[in-house]
Amino acid sequence: MEAAPKTKERAIVYIDGFNLYFGMRSATGGAKKLTKRIYWLDIQKLAERIIRNRHLVAVKYFTARIKGDTRKQDRQNAFLDAIRWHCDKVQIFEGRYLLREVICRKCHRVSTDIVCARCGAVTVLPEEKKSDVNIATQMLKDAYENLFDVAYLVSADSDMIPPIEVIRSMSPSKGVIVFFPPKRFSVELKNTANNQFFITPTMLRQSCMPDEIQKPNGVKISIPDEWKT
Repeated sequence: MEAAPKTKERAIVYIDGFNLYFGMRSATGGAKKLTKRIYWLDIQKLAERIIRNRHLVAVKYFTARIKGDTRKQDRQNAFLDAIRWHCDKVQIFEGRYLLREVICRKCHRVSTDIVCARCGAVTVLPEEKKSDVNIATQMLKDAYENLFDVAYLVSADSDMIPPIEVIRSMSPSKGVIVFFPPKRFSVELKNTANNQFFITPTMLRQSCMPDEIQKPNGVKISIPDEWKT
């Protein structure tokens, strides 16, 4: 991580990928809403808009590789590959994506299968594991190692309250600011952080990656067709 200019505070942005994605998804479609192009999000550019005039030390993005739908997997893989090559300050931390045991709504068979082997009904109840722990661990580690002056958390998950409380107690000079994704909010999180704001539609519209990202070897990564319109 590069050193910050002496006149600027250092900032690290921690992004709960699923929390942000589902917030964006709830804000897309229909008249006056955002288009799916925002899913092709330049994470680093968004982070720069969030921190404004502070020095961006790093962007830490937390997610999990999805399962069960190959088209969704392909879109996610393209996105993660693109930000890995396009955003030089982004670090990706992966948790686990599980399919919980469910009871088929049609024949009541207990299974973890997406498609019921008995009646063919489709049931998906995904569950993400480790991301909240990974975020908390990185925030506490970076605070302990004095890598930031201000931490920005992009999430509305109230599970993030304990690490924020520890950071504010352990290092009162450091700030923790929460940015809520679209359509997401937590009163408890708002009351725990030093300050809170919302990610606006304008911030998302102005933070999209180019349609094609070229790797050093010449291979191009393209925005998925479903996200172009």
